[in-house]
Order: sequence, then C-alpha cells, then structure tokens
Amino acid sequence: MRGIKAWTFASCLLYIAGCGASATPTRLPYDADSTTIIGGNFDNPDGMAWEDVTTPDGDGCVNLDSVCVQPQKECGDDARADVLLKEDGTVADVICYPTNGVSVETFEGDVHKVGNDVVLVVDDQDDGVDVMGNVTIDGNNVTLYGHGPDVSVIGGDLHIDKNNSLVRGVRVQGDVVIDKNNPSMVDCVIEGDLTIHGNNVSIALCEVWGKLTIEGNNAVLTSNRFAHAPEVKGNNTTCTDNKLFSDANADHVVADDELGDAVSCADKAEDKASTKK
Repeated sequence: MRGIKAWTFASCLLYIAGCGASATPTRLPYDADSTTIIGGNFDNPDGMAWEDVTTPDGDGCVNLDSVCVQPQKECGDDARADVLLKEDGTVADVICYPTNGVSVETFEGDVHKVGNDVVLVVDDQDDGVDVMGNVTIDGNNVTLYGHGPDVSVIGGDLHIDKNNSLVRGVRVQGDVVIDKNNPSMVDCVIEGDLTIHGNNVSIALCEVWGKLTIEGNNAVLTSNRFAHAPEVKGNNTTCTDNKLFSDANADHVVADDELGDAVSCADKAEDKASTKK
C-alpha cells in the first residue's frame, strides 16, 4: 500500500499449508511515521472520511479544528497509527501498528496455526482469492495486513479468537466472528455477517453486506457502510459517520446513489436502508 521501513524481526511464528510462508521474513508492509485520521470532515473520491498525515513527535499535534490529536502518546514517535474520531471531533480510539518485536510473513493457501506477535501480509496482486478456506487468528497481538479489499482476499470465514488482533485492507468472502477483546478491523469488506462478542472492538472504513450483531461492550464504529442496521446488545457503542446502503442494481458495488440513512447505534436490528433519489 505504501513504502516500508526495515526492522529486525523475531523468528517465524507461523505455520501454513499450501504455498506456505516466505523463507525469509519480509519488511513491514506499512510506513512507520504515518497516521490515518478516520471520521473527520474529509472529502475523498471514495466517499469515506479519512486523511493520511505524518505522525507527530514529542508534544506535537495533528490540529483538527480545535482538537489536538497526538497518536504518538499511545503508539510512540515515528509510529504507524489509525485515529478514529467521534462526532464532536475528539478521539474515540487510537490503533497502533507494531513496528518491532514481531515476525513478518507473506502467506497464501490454508492457514493452520498462527502464533503470537506476528504480522501476516496478504499479497497486493489482483489475482483472485489469496487465502483459501477459513482463517482463525489464534495468537495474541496478530496483525493481518492486506493491500486493500479489491486485491487481498480471504476465501472463507475469519474468526478472531485471541486478544489485540488488527485486521486491515482485506476482503472476507464469508463471515467474521470476533470472540476476544481489543481487536480492530480497518479498510475491509465483509461479504457475510459480522458478529462481535468481544469488548473494545473498533471497526472503521469497512463495508458489511450481511448482518451486524454487537454483543460486546465499548464498540467503536467509524465511517462504515452497512447493508443492515446493527443489532446492538452491548453497552457504550460509539457511532460516527456510518451509513446504510442498498445494492439497487445488484452489481455488488456500493455507489454514491445507493447510500441511505445514517446509522444510529440505537437502531437495533431495524432495517432502514433507503436509496437516495
């Protein structure tokens, strides 16, 4: 997606069938010293609210109106981060990407086991499904990083079964189930259902075509597109810049004129998608 910065990594913690992991660790697939602000008043061709900025150092700020955003306070100087904003422009969540102390592996085929502290990189080639079958993240502190949902594709379900997972830039053709705490999903397409049992889950810049069920507490939903209004059973859900859509022409692409009402987290399971006239 962007350039990369070289680091020294731990030994391989990933076991994969099929074509397997690369023989030598690869570099990080994302820039250090870069932050994406999500949920502000940004005008992008894709219609989503985001902007890339340089991560400040020390006491520096990303100034958004009257709000001083400082991702380095949580992620460190020269960090890679996503910052999710609330409706009032204050910070709802800061997502920190690992920059050292991890194994980095490219992979494809069937995933059998994932260890702790690993970055899994899905390739950036527009060549169909990259990971066949289902994927279970059964290690802590795992980052699953793709190069955008148009090119990085998981062919089955995704199950997040450990804490502190981070998934970015992928398409999941099946369902996603999040059972554990503190995970994030950013820049994704989920063609099936999304079910959240864990707490402190953040979802941003994603499309969900199936049902969305939130049973955990403290979920943060920022700048997403949903085919159905969420069924919210947990407490303290934060919603910013989420909209419903209906695929009126059945081309499986969300066009501007297929976006409908803003999503309220209090809407529960009520369907309110209404195409713009």
